[in-house]
Amino acid sequence: MKNRNIAIVWDFDGTLTEHDSTSKVIEHFKGSGGEKDFWNLIKNLGQSGYHNKQDWEHVLASDAPTWMYSLSKIAYANKVPLNGEFFKKLVPKVPLFKNAENFLKKIKDLENEKSFKELDISVHHFVISAGLKEFVELLVPADTFKWVWGCRYAVVIDEKDTAGDNPESVPVFCMDETMKTRALFEISKGTFINTKKRKVNHRIENKELWCQFENVVYIGDGPTDIPALSLVRDRGGMGIVVYNKDKKEKDIQDRLGQMSADKRCDLITAADFSFNGELFNSIKTRCIQIQQKFAAEDLKF
Repeated sequence: MKNRNIAIVWDFDGTLTEHDSTSKVIEHFKGSGGEKDFWNLIKNLGQSGYHNKQDWEHVLASDAPTWMYSLSKIAYANKVPLNGEFFKKLVPKVPLFKNAENFLKKIKDLENEKSFKELDISVHHFVISAGLKEFVELLVPADTFKWVWGCRYAVVIDEKDTAGDNPESVPVFCMDETMKTRALFEISKGTFINTKKRKVNHRIENKELWCQFENVVYIGDGPTDIPALSLVRDRGGMGIVVYNKDKKEKDIQDRLGQMSADKRCDLITAADFSFNGELFNSIKTRCIQIQQKFAAEDLKF
């Protein structure tokens, strides 16, 4: 059976929501404004000790392990496990953009149109987020998304803590902009479905890929999505960058100007999830183009 899958891959913070979901977790512990001090500390930790190094030694630390460790210490001090039960309390603080849920379902419903069903084409949504996987999974409609990637904790209770009053949240997976490209390979190869059958570093023939890169659409909101955008576009897929139209014009230009100048994506458009907006029409049109490509492959001469 041919793999005829279309993958619509979304960043989360700033893309499907205007909020930073991890900052909302930090705000819960540190209070309003406390998240700014937290991120400033993380930035300083990553850069400290490097300014006097030789150029070849000047490699900045990755933020992800640093902030995950720091957040776990804060949670431990407050005797809070960083798990789904805790994240449920914070769901109301991170709403999606207006009409985003209906938008996502309407795109997925393309697979039910006659022209798609006749060719056995499926449309799947994914999230690749540098935020917290368990939290993001609660924030997106579960029946619409195939899989979510993100940073993960494992909650451990010391055997001496018989009452379970001091849960420790141990970082077990750190997602950053480079690791996002690994997640894209997992989608393309289908390794997320059965990790025992296939490994992400195994070579798989193009015709056996779960989803060829040319059938991938990646949507992100800024510079941290550049490696993922570059990978998808270099292999024939489509890259879209969205921005919050409610932000100040200068802030939008500062964030996206370089991406436009360097042609990092196929489209820069507002995070407008209406059905007559440019974002919807662009993704729908791309899905139809892929459907037509599959139809041409089936032509018998």
